[in-house]
Amino acid sequence: MKYIDRLLLSLLLVGLLQLPIFGQIFPGDADNNGRVENYDVLYTGYAFGEIGPSRLGESPEDSQEVISLLWEDIFPSGLNFAYADADGNGAIDFLDLLAISTNYGAESGVVVNSEFLEGIPGTDPAISFDRSAIPPLITENSTVEIPLFLGTPENPLQDVNGIAFNITYDAEFIAELRLDLNPAWLGRDSQLFILQGFPDAALASSGRLDVAMTRLGKQPTMAFGRIGTLSIIIEDDLIELLPDNVDQLPVAVSVVGVGVIDGDFNTIPVVEDSIHLEVMNPAAISDVIDKNKDGSVKVYPNPTQSQLNILSTDFIQEVQFYTTSGQKLKTQSVANQKKFEVPVQGLPAGPLLLKIIGNQGVITKKVWIQSP
Repeated sequence: MKYIDRLLLSLLLVGLLQLPIFGQIFPGDADNNGRVENYDVLYTGYAFGEIGPSRLGESPEDSQEVISLLWEDIFPSGLNFAYADADGNGAIDFLDLLAISTNYGAESGVVVNSEFLEGIPGTDPAISFDRSAIPPLITENSTVEIPLFLGTPENPLQDVNGIAFNITYDAEFIAELRLDLNPAWLGRDSQLFILQGFPDAALASSGRLDVAMTRLGKQPTMAFGRIGTLSIIIEDDLIELLPDNVDQLPVAVSVVGVGVIDGDFNTIPVVEDSIHLEVMNPAAISDVIDKNKDGSVKVYPNPTQSQLNILSTDFIQEVQFYTTSGQKLKTQSVANQKKFEVPVQGLPAGPLLLKIIGNQGVITKKVWIQSP
């Protein structure tokens, strides 16, 4: 190496050694809590499109890098935007969001769990399962699809920039669980990034699903309605899994750790939700007893070939037909009626479960469809 080259290299090294060190970034850990996770999507999405000083030795790989030049912008918590620049190229873009997926679950140093304000029931908006979609009978290998809602047209979330949350479940009894997010919940344009049920084997084995959805940049919008649909597949060998002499077991599914941020990166408190799926031992299905013994609902003729007449003391909203394994076959809406007819043409012959949803609750009847 020539003398002049050595001199320039020496000067460069001296200059680098004199640069201040403001912190270290772990690529993808945009909130600097020690772990790359779905909540980092909220930070990177919020800062999307911003530019600042690049880092020397920029890389999106999962190794710590020194921050020697801070950005002009900071998050309300005081965290500098530099932490959202995962690849260190001086611009927060899709590559930084990709780094979250690439390094997902990686940890560095002490991990501080992300915390958000919890909602107050009856006051704050609630994320909720559509309980009317739960089949009256769930057994081995059943598939259950349950819509998930947050906000209503009458009470929407006014100013949303992103959302992240976790779904926890009993992995011993649930073979597969996924959430198909509805992008329209956060806007009908293309300015979105979705982490849709991150497929991490370790998370799945522990019974957790992580999701996130964010606007790109500070572009808050009004949000309400169906945020997604949860699909659940029950294990296919319940007899071996259920304890002795247990015909039915409640299996919990919960939405936890809900983090919603607005256009100023403030937390919007949200009430969380949990349900229990009553999973039945297949050996006990033949012993299913009609839950309605008080005569408040009459279904006739039963068996039937063409139609069922339903007479109720309660106003009915909807009726649903299911197979005895929990597969939904038909839904018919009823506008607050106490007496009505339901055609059964097209339904398979044999025993079916009829779920009757009224103002006062849900009643399940076993009906028989005869071949014409």
